[in-house]
Amino acid sequence: MPFLKKKTAKLSPEGLLLAEQENKKMLEMQRMATLQSWSVLPEDHVLVHTFQLHESPFCRQDAASLFNGWDIFSTSLVDLKDIKKLTAETSRYTGMYHNVALVLEVPRQNILGTFPRDVNFINHAGREYYNPAGAVVRPYELVDCIKSGRGKGKFRCAGGYQQLLTPANLMTQDNLIRKQYSHNEILVIGRPGLNLYAGLPPTQNIRVTKVLGVDRTLFPDYSNVHFDHMKSTEEIGKHVARLNNVPFEMI
Repeated sequence: MPFLKKKTAKLSPEGLLLAEQENKKMLEMQRMATLQSWSVLPEDHVLVHTFQLHESPFCRQDAASLFNGWDIFSTSLVDLKDIKKLTAETSRYTGMYHNVALVLEVPRQNILGTFPRDVNFINHAGREYYNPAGAVVRPYELVDCIKSGRGKGKFRCAGGYQQLLTPANLMTQDNLIRKQYSHNEILVIGRPGLNLYAGLPPTQNIRVTKVLGVDRTLFPDYSNVHFDHMKSTEEIGKHVARLNNVPFEMI
């Protein structure tokens, strides 16, 4: 008797539409659950935006007012327990790109994408000279970067920049690929009032809760710092903390 291949039942157009709607609903539920996990970070974890000592507007203006005018900017999730005591013998891992860090309180609906490594997002894409205060000269560049995954230089983020992981999953992957000077990248929307996710309120203001100073070596080189008379991470950090009326801690 010849072998007869079992026919697969084909869905009607109505069935296909229903399946598509169910799949979309499931993906939305997963996205909401992932975003909800960012509402309360794990113990000793902080979300930070770091900046260079000698080229930052954070030395002249409170951070909250700056973030309110920024489209998307990069942050990192850091486990403070991973930062070991600073010694003279070696440099240390900090999980941060620069030495001074603003600890942020970010509403979950402001989070655009979460990645266990640096994904070279083009901050302030579409603005003149890629300056956050610059005029919008390429109106579609930001959306194109998010959807296509086009980053700095020749970097491409497979799947685009709107991808989400829970803090726990992100840090698990971060630990697997971590190097001494590596850091993860969390993309955050600064502007309030934008509706990104159905079922969630619009984006809200981002708050600064603390400023951290985190040198990688015991005797850093501050010879290229030109902001007034301040030279060290601690001096800059304390100044920025005063501008934001928040505590400062040197780690």
